[in-house]
Parts: sequence; structure tokens; C-alpha cells
Amino acid sequence: MRATRPVIGLLVALIAVEVSLFILGSTSPLSTIKNSVLVGFLFGFPALLVGGLLVIRQQWIAMVAVLYSTIALALDMATIVQEASQPAPRSVVLALTLMSSLLNFLIMVFGGRCALTFKPDEQPPAGRHPNLQFPASS
Repeated sequence: MRATRPVIGLLVALIAVEVSLFILGSTSPLSTIKNSVLVGFLFGFPALLVGGLLVIRQQWIAMVAVLYSTIALALDMATIVQEASQPAPRSVVLALTLMSSLLNFLIMVFGGRCALTFKPDEQPPAGRHPNLQFPASS
């Protein structure tokens, strides 16, 4: 499944950008629960998606990547608004967050294309024909 290669590359690049953002923002005080949830969402879940795309090679994993990137893009947009409203916004954080937003958007585009296309030799599953008789007529 060659269509997953761009999604895998984009997820790896997203993990690298998120690591940079996490290192820059690690001075903010977070509780250990919030910190572990954040680390799991930013690094663990994309790593699981990359592993799933490499090992399982199912198209539905690409759709999960699209769902993940939709949520991450919303969080990136909130971060951009929050950082831009500061009296002295950090340009590095804004640039990395914009890069993360672009990567999430590209994951949505390429992941959606991967999830919605069939293999050339694969036929869509045949549906069962419904029984159109009314139950009382038999």
C-alpha cells in the first residue's frame, strides 16, 4: 500500500515538531496527569499510528490518523490564538505551531485519500440484497 507512505512520513515529521514544541514549552507547570495525557496524545498516539500503518497495513488506520489530525489541528489553532494574544508572543512557538498545523492538515488530506481509495484489484464488498416482502404477507 504505497498510499500510506506520505501519511507515515507526515506523522514522523509531526512527532519531531511536537517534540520541539514540548521541549520549548516544558517550563510551564503541568500536573503529572495532564503531562502524561499530553505526552501520550502528542507522541504515543502518532507513534502507534505509524506502527499500525507499517505492521497492520489496513486502510482504516489511515482514517484514524485523519481523526487524530483533526483534533490536533483544532488544538493547534487554539494554541495559535492563545500565543498570539499574549503581550509578547514567542515567534518560535508560533512558527512551530503553524508547522504542526500544516502537517496535521496534510495528514488529513493524504490520510483521507488513502482511506477512501480501494486497491486496484479489490472490489467493494457486495451488500446483501434486502428481503422486500412485508412480514405480514407471508
